[in-house]
Amino acid sequence: MRSRTKRSTRAGGSVGFEFNVYRARRVNLVVIPQIAISHKGLPLIARLAFAVVSIALVAAAYLRGNYLLGLACGIAYAFVTSALIWLFIQSFTRKGRVSWIQAIAILILSVPVGFAMAFPAAINSDVQHGIDDQATDRKVRAELKRVFASDAAFAKLSLSTVHLKVVNVTIRGPLRTRSDLERLRSRISSECPTLELCPLHWDVELRDSGEGVDGLDRELFSSAEYAE
Repeated sequence: MRSRTKRSTRAGGSVGFEFNVYRARRVNLVVIPQIAISHKGLPLIARLAFAVVSIALVAAAYLRGNYLLGLACGIAYAFVTSALIWLFIQSFTRKGRVSWIQAIAILILSVPVGFAMAFPAAINSDVQHGIDDQATDRKVRAELKRVFASDAAFAKLSLSTVHLKVVNVTIRGPLRTRSDLERLRSRISSECPTLELCPLHWDVELRDSGEGVDGLDRELFSSAEYAE
């Protein structure tokens, strides 16, 4: 009897031990992958957040540069910002360690660079002239485009600008008659006040007569209008 009891006890203990081992393995199979996933998820989220912030910074730099001094400046701003972000990324090694000296140095360098790009006239007052010309360019384009869009006779006209000492504006395209040209000049005089700051050039063809109107507005038309 005693031997049977001991055997049954040993048998029950081995079964219980095996059950515990099975349960432990099951817990490990379920819990450990979840922990691994959670640890992997944090760096992934951080990388995605960093990517979003980087794209936003590059876009903001481009828009600021384009707004202040035009397309070329916007591209230059985007390039400088991308370079700073790339240098910051290089402070992280493949093993996940960080070169804190390089990272902090890049962050410190980014502050004056960002200020200079955001407010260039504060660093060099000569830049203000270019900023003012770009602002004039935007206003002239907006005013002329409103006039072109308001009349079907002006729909095929286009404009271009050249920045010299002042912003020079050229209107190009076809018009049906000279009366359309005179009507356009009258609309521009009353609805485009910013154009008074800019020399206006014409490169227009009158379809009814085949005549070309090419030159500076002040020289092509009566000087009495400008005297008024």
